[in-house]
Amino acid sequence: MDHSLQHQYLQTLGVLQYVPKDTVYEDVVADSKPVPKIAVPVSAAEGFETAAKLDAGLDQSRNQAPNQAPNQGIAKKPIDVAALVNLGLDDNPAAPAKAKVAATKPPVAENSQPTAVIEVKFSLWQITDELLVCSAVEGALAETAEMQLLSNMLNAIGCGIGRLPQMDLIEWPPYPNAPNDEAEAREYLATLLEAKLAGKPVKTVLLLGESAADWLISPDKVASDKAPVALSEQTTALLLPSLATMIDKPQKKAVAWQALQVLLPANSSSV
Repeated sequence: MDHSLQHQYLQTLGVLQYVPKDTVYEDVVADSKPVPKIAVPVSAAEGFETAAKLDAGLDQSRNQAPNQAPNQGIAKKPIDVAALVNLGLDDNPAAPAKAKVAATKPPVAENSQPTAVIEVKFSLWQITDELLVCSAVEGALAETAEMQLLSNMLNAIGCGIGRLPQMDLIEWPPYPNAPNDEAEAREYLATLLEAKLAGKPVKTVLLLGESAADWLISPDKVASDKAPVALSEQTTALLLPSLATMIDKPQKKAVAWQALQVLLPANSSSV
């Protein structure tokens, strides 16, 4: 069939831009003329359409370049250049970003308690060269009632004093911002007591109150029955209830009087 006539038939049937491989486009355009409408039987039209489609498919196959892939005309997915640049550098999938956790302080144990501040005071009276009295200061300094009780006790063992001598005060901490260290506090208080004993030929020290015994005497020297404690070869300590305790609980005066029996004069009798 003549190519020009075939092209006109196909153009009439609605198949446009059919150009055989051996026909130049300009020639086809130049030769193409309006074709009058021809009444073609339905069976013939169907035959022309089928033949045209088969011929177009064969010609397209022949015109395809040998090294051209069959699916070259199909639209390809855009290439991600950035992904190609990083190709092989990140083999593992990106891990999800970790949420930043605000720094928190470690939880404090419920049973933890702050260290108690060490604050102790003791009053010292040098009654005679051989007798030293040391009383724990509980809160404020000794009141008048306590001073009167102490004077009565000393006169009961034969001291014969009208009033108490000048009081010395030793305490911890000795200065502001002193270390809150128990061992250092004990050593400091023991040193002051030893200095006081070294100045006089003291034979007996009366320790009034458990706090005085706890801080001024080594724990390994204190007996469970509160018996006299030997501080040195010539000095003995007697452990008595505190003055405040004896005022609040008068029955404790009997305990103190029993401990003081060793200081009574040889010719005197206990009451």
